[in-house]
Amino acid sequence: MKKNLTVLVVDDSPTQVAVLQDALEERGFSVQAAANGIEAIGKVYQNPPHLVLSDIIMPELNGYHLCRLLKNDPATAEIPVVLLTHLSEQHDRFWGQHAGADLYLEKSSPTDQIAEALEKLAQQSPLAKAPGFSPAVTGNPPREVIQAQVNAILDRLLYESTISNEVLKLTSLAHDVGALAQELLKFLSAICRHDAAGLLLRHSRKKQTLAFCLNAPMPSGFAAQAQEMMLARAGLEADSVARTQLLIFPEGQDSAPEDEEKGEIHVFHAAEVKSDGELLALICLFNRAPRRPSEGIVQALQLVAERFLIVARYLCKLAEIDEVKADFISMLVHDLRSPLTSIRGFSDVLAQGMLGPLNDEQAGALQNIQGGSDRLLSLIEDILHLSKLEAGKMQIHPGPFRFDTLARATFQDLAALFLEKDLQLDFSPDENLPVILGDEQQLQRVLANLLTNAAKFSRRGGRILITARLLEALPEGATSLQVEVADEGPGIAKNQQKELFGRYQQIRGDTPRSREGTGLGLAICKEIVHLHGGRIWVESPINAAGGSRFCFTIPQPRH
Repeated sequence: MKKNLTVLVVDDSPTQVAVLQDALEERGFSVQAAANGIEAIGKVYQNPPHLVLSDIIMPELNGYHLCRLLKNDPATAEIPVVLLTHLSEQHDRFWGQHAGADLYLEKSSPTDQIAEALEKLAQQSPLAKAPGFSPAVTGNPPREVIQAQVNAILDRLLYESTISNEVLKLTSLAHDVGALAQELLKFLSAICRHDAAGLLLRHSRKKQTLAFCLNAPMPSGFAAQAQEMMLARAGLEADSVARTQLLIFPEGQDSAPEDEEKGEIHVFHAAEVKSDGELLALICLFNRAPRRPSEGIVQALQLVAERFLIVARYLCKLAEIDEVKADFISMLVHDLRSPLTSIRGFSDVLAQGMLGPLNDEQAGALQNIQGGSDRLLSLIEDILHLSKLEAGKMQIHPGPFRFDTLARATFQDLAALFLEKDLQLDFSPDENLPVILGDEQQLQRVLANLLTNAAKFSRRGGRILITARLLEALPEGATSLQVEVADEGPGIAKNQQKELFGRYQQIRGDTPRSREGTGLGLAICKEIVHLHGGRIWVESPINAAGGSRFCFTIPQPRH
């Protein structure tokens, strides 16, 4: 062993220090002593040792805390720390290891074995080979300076642990990517000043979410420009825009004044979240004026990115599980659809009398078979449709159409449903509503689902109000079609609204009719609207008597 390596022995027992000092000096070590953790910190910064041998139970600053402080300071992180104690419980070793200790020894061990263990550790330490290991602090720092250094390290540890805890809490929102993105962007706004933040999150191979949080009015066209910048940084192709769900928070954020509408945006900071070289997420902070982040901000944001990697991996694992489930469900319902189609077809043959006349009792039973078959086939179609949407296998095919024409065709398809409950439809589109760009077939399905729900929960003789208008002057400088479907039903309790757009979720009502359905309609609506880059939500109650209003938006290109 290279001689004259220094060991700092930290123990509040002078007798123990003397015993260890004799054993270590026999091995050729130079020994320093400290009676507690605070004194040890001062000696480390005044004259850094090659190893630290510390007791655990000490006044002022125990061995665990001393070890953690040394390992979290880059200036002292390479110094090997050995914890020495009478404690022998399993949890004591656990805390010693997680405090960053390089070795954990029991005081009951013979001193020559302790010295031998330190000798082996010293031989492995890079500090033993480093020539001229000079002190980080000159002179003899007063106790106040040492305490200030300890407090600074503790403050940084608290700050880092707070960031870690806040980011890791996002795993609880893994089934609601929009809420997860919103919470992360809000947290970034709390720890760092910036005008806007963006999160590109690839939560499956074929689907991704791009969310922006605006903390200040941004230039017209900000979202389109920022989206292009972030997709380029992520190395994604231009056609991936069609697979990107775009979210902007908060809703209704004011746009920039007209004389600044062409202002520039600058990337304040960008952090990639990668796993094995694959990009899982990209975090970007934007400012209207150029500004360089401080070193502390860069470190904090890098810590956010490191911790968010755990969340992103969790999302990817959930997506893989969902894809397996979707493939299984798709296979299952395909196998169910074939015999059901045969049952439905042959029941039609029987109903038409092609195989002979039916008496009234037989005709009634056949109607039950046909009704049950239709409900099962409808359920199968909904499951297949939602599985494809969630797996990213369903593509939209935007094209121009007139929404008022689509709406009236949907009313006609559902006429029997409205007639059954004597419902009045009041359709009020904007007079100058332009041609809309979107997938007409899919959007008709959204409107049909919302109207079916409104009819289901409306009282007999009630009214359903449908409005359609074009929203102007959005924060991103674009326009958007907003459609609203309002009913005069009992309303929806606040505690039911949160999960309303999830799979197999049904509004609990008082009548058997209100419990009919698969619970997939609103989940399908949400996926279709998100594929268009829009959003969907519910407002309830809308008046003293109750009522619900379902709204969705479909962004439109600027003309």
